[in-house]
Amino acid sequence: MFSGPSINYNMKNTNIYFCNKEAFNMESSRLLAENAQLRKMMGLMQENVELRCILKDHERKDQIITPPGQHKKDHNDPEKVKKCQRIVGEIAFQLDRRILCAIFLEQQRLYGYRVPYIKEKIIEVTTSPTTGKVDETLRSELYQRYNHIMDELRKLGYNPAVHPHFTEYMVNTYGITKDRNARTKDLSSYNDPQYLNKMITECMSSDIVKDIIIILNCLVYFAREDGKSLLI
Repeated sequence: MFSGPSINYNMKNTNIYFCNKEAFNMESSRLLAENAQLRKMMGLMQENVELRCILKDHERKDQIITPPGQHKKDHNDPEKVKKCQRIVGEIAFQLDRRILCAIFLEQQRLYGYRVPYIKEKIIEVTTSPTTGKVDETLRSELYQRYNHIMDELRKLGYNPAVHPHFTEYMVNTYGITKDRNARTKDLSSYNDPQYLNKMITECMSSDIVKDIIIILNCLVYFAREDGKSLLI
């Protein structure tokens, strides 16, 4: 006698349940997407703050340390010193690109990727921005590549806590060799580690020569591994 209303009541509750569940799922997806976007923005803000701190720290040191190349022999050709500084910036830039390319093989463009924050980038690229789901297989693979490369570079004196910031500073300070024609003309010399070593030792400030030679040796390592020239 009362079965009809009871069934209608249960169906009504069921519909409400599924509507609420669907709304909950939609809201949950929206919140996950917003959360991923916020994490990305916070990461960019953190990188910006850290980079500013690093640059300020270098500026303070520059006020105390003699500028690169200044306490070399006075008869050094200023043009030669300037060319050497550009090559140093190029070496630093090329090393950073080689490290990133060797780790993030799947990425065709590396805009926004920086060596000092590789670990944070690995977490970002292996986490879905919409669901928050982690690709554990890819994350493990990226960490394996990173650890292998850092282990190899450490043998050459590379310090993951120091040299990523050092290379960025070299690029920001000296720039890169934008003149492709000049680079082509001097390509044989620029791809000769002994020539570059001699030029760096003669032209660059003695307080940073050791670190520049380290990044040069690391670039030589990559050239041997991938079979490409030093300056691609």
